[in-house]
Amino acid sequence: MAEAGYLEPADILDGLFYWQLTPNGTRLALEPKRKRIGRDKVQIIISELLARAKVINSDPNRLQRITLKLFGSALEERFDYGDVDVSIAYMRRQLGDIERERIENRLKARQSKSDRQSFHGRLMGAERQDTREIMAFLKKGLPHLSLMNDDPMDLGTPYLWLVDHDVKTDRPIDVSDDIVRPNRPSILDQHPRKSLPTITLLEARHRTISASTKVAIDDMQIGLEDAAALEEQMWSPKVTREGAFVANDIRSEKRVKFAGFQHLCSIWKKDLGGVAMLKEALDWCDEHKVWVRDLFPRVSIQRSDRTHIIRLGWGHDLIYFNVGSKSTTGSLLPRNRTRVSKIDLAGAYAVGRALSKMYDESRSAKMPWFSAEILLPLVEVEKLPDFPRLHEAGAFKEGAFQGLREVTFF
Repeated sequence: MAEAGYLEPADILDGLFYWQLTPNGTRLALEPKRKRIGRDKVQIIISELLARAKVINSDPNRLQRITLKLFGSALEERFDYGDVDVSIAYMRRQLGDIERERIENRLKARQSKSDRQSFHGRLMGAERQDTREIMAFLKKGLPHLSLMNDDPMDLGTPYLWLVDHDVKTDRPIDVSDDIVRPNRPSILDQHPRKSLPTITLLEARHRTISASTKVAIDDMQIGLEDAAALEEQMWSPKVTREGAFVANDIRSEKRVKFAGFQHLCSIWKKDLGGVAMLKEALDWCDEHKVWVRDLFPRVSIQRSDRTHIIRLGWGHDLIYFNVGSKSTTGSLLPRNRTRVSKIDLAGAYAVGRALSKMYDESRSAKMPWFSAEILLPLVEVEKLPDFPRLHEAGAFKEGAFQGLREVTFF
């Protein structure tokens, strides 16, 4: 990633080394992760966009007209594409006072209550509403269309005119089929390249323990979300004031001695459905005598306002996780034990990843507020079905699939 120009060393002195995103890396990180499309789909998107732009630029009830420029990978012949990058610019129509007031009143009437109450909504409400509606109209049903306000000319990247418009005559302008190539490097390529260090991983000075060594947990906290961070602490070198890389000293950091525990049980890395993964993880826990094996094999899911909880167990003897849109959180430590090993954490981690996968694959986050119980030994499928689809069909109730119990809607 660094050699490709997506990452670069951060400017660190007297601190832990870390990587940071370059402008190219930031752009890659912000790209939506969607299924890639072929050239035929790209052409369909462009054709549909041209038709919609024609509607916008001939609509007498709009305050603005638009221009469109195609840039990015869609200008090239490739096997597949991630999205279709289009630059959009808005131009105010030259209208008389009466006509402008008529259009503005229509647009303001469609403003949301919150927008009307905001400072910018009161100041430029009609234009903001016009822009919002234009964008929604152009984007509807075209998830691979990426509309941006950046001008390719300013970015220094090649582009092709799709739509141009003369606001004085309010008529379209014919565009060329030739690609415009700015006479300067792309703004992304202008970013200075930093030299890469010869070493970026250096094992820290720490108190090592074996996989089965039990350690008193006292008031220590280790969650599912901490696994990667602990490993980072273990292997990130320290950069001195002189710029030299030295081993970080973490002998006083009690949690870091568990670093890398998640790799002792690799079941979560397999391409399995959530149910199958959970069953395998519990078998592994049983084989290695991990505390999770003693939990009652009942999975409970609760979805309510800001709550996305999935649990394994019964009463107070359980393990549970909060499944967020970007990460899953939840403790890997048992409540009724005072000592744990790397093996214990590895088993709990695999169970947590499996439960998180069950929540995601069932699309529970898209359900109305509900709770449900699932008796794991009775479930015969490898992955949970799509809950919202069952709900829409009126079939999400006890017995909808083997093991589903006690469905409640709030």
